[in-house]
Amino acid sequence: MDSSSSSTNNKDTIESSKDNKLEYSEKELQEIINVEEIINFISSKMSSIIAKNKKNKKKHSKAVDEPLYSKKIPNLSLKKFLIRIVKYTEAENNTLVMAYLYIMKLVEKENFIISINNIYRLLLGSVVLAKKVMEDIFFQNSYYCEIGGLTLQELNSIEFSLFVRLNFEVNLKKEDVDNVYNLITSYED
Repeated sequence: MDSSSSSTNNKDTIESSKDNKLEYSEKELQEIINVEEIINFISSKMSSIIAKNKKNKKKHSKAVDEPLYSKKIPNLSLKKFLIRIVKYTEAENNTLVMAYLYIMKLVEKENFIISINNIYRLLLGSVVLAKKVMEDIFFQNSYYCEIGGLTLQELNSIEFSLFVRLNFEVNLKKEDVDNVYNLITSYED
């Protein structure tokens, strides 16, 4: 076999092996995963956590001044709410991944109980915070309020609460972001 046909065969083998997303580099994964996959992953994971907490009768410990808690639940599914956030904030993929990581960090750090009464505020607040950390262009909070149906005071309180609860550690490690992209590629509803 001559060297040209050998290199052609190797190239074909490499290309065909990349049909499986798990064999891409972290940078390539970030480029090929679309926003819809990220939205599906986040909304599905959050719904699953809420269902598990409800089944285990874990209740969010609400306080009167708790900015993340709300009796009023939007008339949208989590997925549609997240689509709305992405559409109107123009959040980038990495911003959504960071927002997800903020929520998971809060759950891990504080043993925070995610419920239907806090997830909508948590999602909006996390995306707003991540957008300000990750992107050069972001909007005023009054604009985000229109997206989430909150007052400016409510959103400011949510954002501040998240920032403090995260110990002001809003720049997360690259390997944590990469791990989420790998989870997304292997996740099935």
